[in-house]
Amino acid sequence: MHGPLEGRASRVRPWRRATDRPASGRLAVAVAAVVLGAAMPDVYAAKPAPKPPAAGGSFVEPFDAYDATRWSKADGWTNGSPFDNAWRADHATVTGGRLDLRLDDVAMLGEPYSSGELRSNGYYGYGCYEASFKPIAVPGVVTSLFTFAGPYDNGGNGRHNEIDVEFLGNQPRRVQLNYWTNDDAYASRNEVLIDIAFDPVAEYHRYGFRWTAGGIEWFIDGQLVHVVTGTMANPTPKATESLHKIMVNAWPVDETAVLWAGEFRYPGPLHASYEWVRHIAGADCSLLEPPVTSPPPSGDASTMFVQSLTLTLDGRATQVIARASIVDGLGRPVSGAAVSGRWSGVISGGDAARTTDAAGLATFYSSRSRDPGTVSFCVTGVVHGSLAYVPGSNLETCDAITK
Repeated sequence: MHGPLEGRASRVRPWRRATDRPASGRLAVAVAAVVLGAAMPDVYAAKPAPKPPAAGGSFVEPFDAYDATRWSKADGWTNGSPFDNAWRADHATVTGGRLDLRLDDVAMLGEPYSSGELRSNGYYGYGCYEASFKPIAVPGVVTSLFTFAGPYDNGGNGRHNEIDVEFLGNQPRRVQLNYWTNDDAYASRNEVLIDIAFDPVAEYHRYGFRWTAGGIEWFIDGQLVHVVTGTMANPTPKATESLHKIMVNAWPVDETAVLWAGEFRYPGPLHASYEWVRHIAGADCSLLEPPVTSPPPSGDASTMFVQSLTLTLDGRATQVIARASIVDGLGRPVSGAAVSGRWSGVISGGDAARTTDAAGLATFYSSRSRDPGTVSFCVTGVVHGSLAYVPGSNLETCDAITK
């Protein structure tokens, strides 16, 4: 792109704070305090920085249904140039095991087009990020998978940090990789274009990256295609400074970005399609193999397995909550199953056995600890009166989260 704005994530306009009052008002209050000799509190002192969020654990999102606990849809705002669209929630739909991002000519908020975006509710740190998707191969359209933190998605220090995989519609056989580190001015130029030997629209392919303290490695279909190592002069993002949200979107560029992505001429409704998104927590992760996203095709109704395992933190980040979903070989929830598990890491105690409810969920609570670090939970067994547990069919057996 001819300017430094290609990776900008969509932003929500911040609420006006009570302290954002005219300067004359602040001066009047200060003068009154001096005249009256009052010991007034310094209400205009800078607020302390918000407490950084906790890092989310590993997950695979197969888009079997829209999960509002994990994702939010961009809705009712615009980014400004070089974006030529408004964001609408009804332009990001999950159906039939796919996420569809629609771009059309519905005018909104002064923009001629509307499109869809999905962003994670949680924040994530070092590890692997990957999505299987088909981009929009039309000049002037950008389709992406990226991680982001900044003034409006504050993962820690409130500055702009981002790691990108972007398709530019005018270069359908290339993919752009990029990153930004504490760069609110979008001044760095780290983008690189990678040639690909296939038509990305013809079928789903895997695009992702591994983020560590030392740098970033990008992969296509499990093959390493680009590596950057952080330096003092040009560091890569640091999870110790800001955790990131996971985002996917598709959007048209305005006239300022024609030299980068091409001129957009609306041909009718356009669709970017995502098959799945996954995150594997921890710098030792691997993207060599794709995730297992569905039960065995020849499911046996007399068997059961772990369909998903998710870890979350309580509000004070002192306790971990593990939720194991047990289903039978046809994908139906199994109630009344006795699930056993094991905690490890900075917290090694907690519930070791729970029974699934009507939705097939067994919920475990760890012991409490204020110590920072990684906590892991593994399902060690499942017992049911009429179903046989098949561990080899598990979509997840262990998960980890950093607190």
